[in-house]
Amino acid sequence: MADDFDAIVVGAGMAGCASAIRLAKGGANVLLLERGSEPGAKNLSGGVLWGHDLDAILPNWWHEMPVERHIVRKRFGFLTGDRALSLDFEDGDWRKEPFVGHSVLRARTDAWLAQQAEAAGATVVASVPVDRLNWDGTRVRGVVQGGETMTAPVTILADGANSRLSLGTPIRPEPHLKPEATELGIKEVFRLDPAVIEDRFQVGPGEGHAEEWVTGMFPPGVLGGGFLYTNRDTLSLGLIVNLASLYDRGVYSTELIEQFKLHPAIASRLKGAELVEYGAKLISTGWASRPAAFHGDGWMIAGDAAGFVYSNGLVIQGMNYAIRTGLLAAETALEAKGAGDATVARLAAYDRRLGETGVLGDFKDFQRLDQVKWNPRFYTAYPKFVTELFHAMMTETGAPKQKMSRLAKEARKSAGVSMTRLLRDGVELYRSA
Repeated sequence: MADDFDAIVVGAGMAGCASAIRLAKGGANVLLLERGSEPGAKNLSGGVLWGHDLDAILPNWWHEMPVERHIVRKRFGFLTGDRALSLDFEDGDWRKEPFVGHSVLRARTDAWLAQQAEAAGATVVASVPVDRLNWDGTRVRGVVQGGETMTAPVTILADGANSRLSLGTPIRPEPHLKPEATELGIKEVFRLDPAVIEDRFQVGPGEGHAEEWVTGMFPPGVLGGGFLYTNRDTLSLGLIVNLASLYDRGVYSTELIEQFKLHPAIASRLKGAELVEYGAKLISTGWASRPAAFHGDGWMIAGDAAGFVYSNGLVIQGMNYAIRTGLLAAETALEAKGAGDATVARLAAYDRRLGETGVLGDFKDFQRLDQVKWNPRFYTAYPKFVTELFHAMMTETGAPKQKMSRLAKEARKSAGVSMTRLLRDGVELYRSA
């Protein structure tokens, strides 16, 4: 019996849409299924799309896609109490086309990408909560939804971090994500006049500002960081919190984001802004979050569903990996279509492509960082140490001046960290990063 489609892609996020566009442009009869009411309706991100992985299928996409602003400045810093210490980075190359990064709102970009998939010839269907994969022994042959089976020799899973179709199956034998490799993303969007944004963040029309913060201001044991990005007429603001650190703490995510917004360094940026959107999502990050395999007999897994989200505690990147792995899965599926063979041996080419393009290397090489980045001292002692030190250096009290070595010693004592511990943590961070 002939299959209904050459390939079925589940999830119309960036990985799924990229796969569907490449498959359709390669002549495949592809079905793109989305659980949300429309593509982008339930998708959420921190806000910045880095890299140019879309170039291969959509030349000049940054002129056509509804991106927000091209990023010209990155700010990194620490927040404690009512203090903030930050470092700005600007690069002249970031102001030239093709721009290196763009702030985005996924409801807009993903809907546009799904339209491109449809225009290329893909069948795009939303509001389809796929029940399960159609398993034929150890082989996947499409999906089952509402008692109806839709078949294809290749199925690409791109259904997000909490992948309903892979959990509790041979792809991910455990019925849930690993808490130690899972983060909670919380995001709010605030409307603000574009002219006010450009004046407040000192950027020109179309230019954007992005910042990430290590937040040493949360209750003891709660580990996380904050972010803020400028869009055309809104600000994206939120937190990334280690999920395991929230267990049995009696702390709610809503309390954390309110605390973040009330910090003077953040509150000043939100003056006059109107809250228009709130969302949250699970983020499965790093090598420890990978599935049992990235491919099998008749299936491949890409993007967040495969754990392809890089996070070092300060920088988090997922959209570029989603697009890249979605495209690599599509290339492999097209190759399998040409050969009339979608067995596990044929689809092993997906892993080869993941290796050749550096995706696997990025996660294997930094797997030690997955543990090191959640060292509690990075979110308690060290933010306090650096802000205490700079407070002592920068505040004029009329008292006699002290040498830097003494100020640093007093700041370390106040933060409760010894020189030995500081050096050990620094060496461990250096080796893992």
